[in-house]
Amino acid sequence: MFAWENFYKINNPYLIDAHFHLNYLTDIKASLSSALNSSVKSGIVAGIWNNDTLENLSFIENPDLHNLIFFKKEKANINLIQENHFVCFLAHGLHPIYVHEKWLNLDGTCNNDLIQTDIKNFKEILYKNINYIWAIGETGFDLSKEILQSEKCKNLTKQDIILLQNIAFEVCVQAAIQYSLPLILHLRGNWNLCLQKIKWAKKSGVKKIMVHCFSGPAEDMKVLSHLSIYCSFGGVPTWKKAIKNRNAFLQCDPNFLMLETDSPDLPPEISDIDKLQKNEPKYLKNIAEILAKYSNTELDYFIKNSNKNILTFLGVF
Repeated sequence: MFAWENFYKINNPYLIDAHFHLNYLTDIKASLSSALNSSVKSGIVAGIWNNDTLENLSFIENPDLHNLIFFKKEKANINLIQENHFVCFLAHGLHPIYVHEKWLNLDGTCNNDLIQTDIKNFKEILYKNINYIWAIGETGFDLSKEILQSEKCKNLTKQDIILLQNIAFEVCVQAAIQYSLPLILHLRGNWNLCLQKIKWAKKSGVKKIMVHCFSGPAEDMKVLSHLSIYCSFGGVPTWKKAIKNRNAFLQCDPNFLMLETDSPDLPPEISDIDKLQKNEPKYLKNIAEILAKYSNTELDYFIKNSNKNILTFLGVF
């Protein structure tokens, strides 16, 4: 079992980042050192596509990243946490924002051979590295302007795009079921559709689901809590103008609330600091401080509660 006391000092709790992109950080070595100095000791490394998972796995043997540890699934390794190491829990996914880039030809038609090849590779990477992979994702649905206005999608309907993204989504759902792994979702667009897909995944047999960087309506928080869906929040609710997202955060059941950075994206707004251009795991501490005040929660408890939920989601204990 997990040595809980290893993750805390009495008056200085460590922080776990529920979602960040390791291989997209500009300077990984410097970012990890800064995170450790800010008491951010661990995080879930998001999976974007097959090549990203392989790149993250390559860091295991990188001597320059000596302060980086990827935990294996064997429980004995959980007790190896040390203050001078950043501990990663690796996820493996097929992100919806890349589906059209990877699987559509220039004229918007499907490249069926490439779809089958990527699905085969996704399954092989998971099978060969199952001891290092703690979660499936991120996967899901995205109908943002970035996708709808892209060159490959200009002649497609929203339904066409959803059907294409659903291929990746169902592959990830089946993988989560097959290997009894939690599922990390990226959901941006038609929230009614997203809610239907969450319910379908749960009914199909996915035991644990996390909606990372939650952007849905506050009024559905009770529904998600009833379904035992974890919701992760990062820099967005710290923005003064993000009233709707902050309200959703405030309505989230504490038993299913997590803190993330989504580094290097969506940096927080921090008083007395110029507008940040990129996010890093080190800013999780600032996010926690700001959101704890908004929720009128004692910071130490707020951090420990998020950590507990993250480790429960991962199945660490």
